[in-house]
Amino acid sequence: MKAAVLHGIRDLRVEEVAEPSLLENEVLIEVKAAGICGTDIHFFKGEWAVPTPLIPGHEFSGVVSKVGKGASGVREGWHVVAEPNVVCGSCYFCKTSEKNFFCSNLKATGVDTDGAFAEFVKVPASNVYKIPEAMSFEEAALIEPVACCVRGIDQAGIRLGDFVAIIGSGPIGSILAQLAKMNGARSVLVSDVSDERLERAKSLGADHAVNSSKEDLAEAVGGLTGGVGADVAIEAVGKPETVSQAIAIARKGGRVNIFGVAPQDAVLSVKPFDLYAKELTITTSYRSPFTFQRAVGLASSGRLMLKPLITHVLPLEEISEAFEMVEGRKQGVMKAMVKP
Repeated sequence: MKAAVLHGIRDLRVEEVAEPSLLENEVLIEVKAAGICGTDIHFFKGEWAVPTPLIPGHEFSGVVSKVGKGASGVREGWHVVAEPNVVCGSCYFCKTSEKNFFCSNLKATGVDTDGAFAEFVKVPASNVYKIPEAMSFEEAALIEPVACCVRGIDQAGIRLGDFVAIIGSGPIGSILAQLAKMNGARSVLVSDVSDERLERAKSLGADHAVNSSKEDLAEAVGGLTGGVGADVAIEAVGKPETVSQAIAIARKGGRVNIFGVAPQDAVLSVKPFDLYAKELTITTSYRSPFTFQRAVGLASSGRLMLKPLITHVLPLEEISEAFEMVEGRKQGVMKAMVKP
């Protein structure tokens, strides 16, 4: 089969590889659409160490092609998505009641094992979720990031009537903004350095948009909240400086959620007294633990606007160009997809 294989930093090649062989509890999915995530860009740039050679790709949808002899609950021909994170079920963390992906033996499709930038991908049958046939494969490929965003909203603890500020208005920020409104936020502000992305976020329901390269974000939030600050600030960029912004714009007693994935060696400099004086609650959001079914339901309901986020769909053979567009935030790019 054809696959895009990462051999090292910035070394991504489309080549012929063997089709995955199934274990008894696994299914083979014919990939119909796979999204390029910011995490994939981290792998590409060497900012997140992964085993190579590796076929990346963890946001995907497709059709069940084969079902292992021991697999149950899945049928050939189903339109599906799959949770990429595979837990062992037997370590300390898997046996606790906490809903997390802290599994000591966690393996993720497209991160630790071969993923979906290929014609076929294999996953455990227990990680597969059926989707409506009426849903486009491109929109369905966004269910994985939606599941991650559902986790972020849970962690942020948004309450009815909260003023929520989201730093970053890319695909993730735009999904978070929609979910924040669904969760009861009275007003949602998004910030970015791209007017184009901010306009798209507003078209998807954000109440306020601030270009932080042109306007002081803290002043803008203060002006909209009577000088109090945001009840909830969510960082959806993945940079130390934007984490600092989130801490600065949160009100006293407010909540900050660090959602964005920063490079593994990035370091945050923060004044402990500022945290102490504000008595902030700071949470992080790690992957999509047990939120996939909720994400499938949300995406299937039609309440989330996902199609406007998909701006580019390219064949697998042009994946290098797609990566370059996403990395460079080429004008007009929000979510780029590849179709094997």
